Amino acid sequence: MEPPATAPKRSSRRLLFDRRYGWVVDEWKDPSEEALAGGRGMFCVVPLGKTLFQTASHSVNSAVKFLDVKFHKWATNPMLNPKSSLVDSSGD
Repeated sequence: MEPPATAPKRSSRRLLFDRRYGWVVDEWKDPSEEALAGGRGMFCVVPLGKTLFQTASHSVNSAVKFLDVKFHKWATNPMLNPKSSLVDSSGD
């Protein structure tokens, strides 16, 4: 038996004879990919939920990055943040 990396890849298409339709080309597709594709133009909850979650996650990450940059600028600017002043104002 050959290792999976060197084994010849089987074609996902095959020619079949159907009594109703005659000779047809049958193409095998991975069921998990087809389920997530929302086949036949119908709405499917799984891909809609996945896209919604990805969009919300991206929005939250963008907001965190934006606030991090703004806070970093505020914390390092002595004109905006008196606590970060280079001059010692303790009175000693």
